[in-house]
Amino acid sequence: MARGKPWTEQEIGLLVEMTEQKMSPQQIYDSGELPGRTVRAIEKQQKTLGSIVYTKPTAIVRTILPAKHELSMDEVVKRFTTAFKQICELQEVDKLTLERFRIIFQAAKDYGPLLKFYENWEVMEQRVAKVEELLAELQARKAGEKA
Repeated sequence: MARGKPWTEQEIGLLVEMTEQKMSPQQIYDSGELPGRTVRAIEKQQKTLGSIVYTKPTAIVRTILPAKHELSMDEVVKRFTTAFKQICELQEVDKLTLERFRIIFQAAKDYGPLLKFYENWEVMEQRVAKVEELLAELQARKAGEKA
């Protein structure tokens, strides 16, 4: 139930314009363009309008380039540490930034077992190749003995 005075079309237009300029409710209030409106009233009206989405300024996160080759565990730990330091140095963190870091940390956590599996896979491929070589030699010898 509304307790304040109804919003005029002019006020709504001004609110939309200022919100599209990415002004926060506090900045809109401080501008003095909407006299008689509180910060809370401005926030509520933005939510009521629904089509206006105000987002807080996001933190700048450096892009982590994809690896051109598989990483050693030392390299993974270094990247994890760098990402952790970056998040600790941020003054303000939004949900998207936190989600990005969560993904990085999850990848670092999962990378160790995957790297171990990959290294084991390489060993298995080498062993299979060696067995195929030996099998070919045996087949050649057997074919030579029959001739």
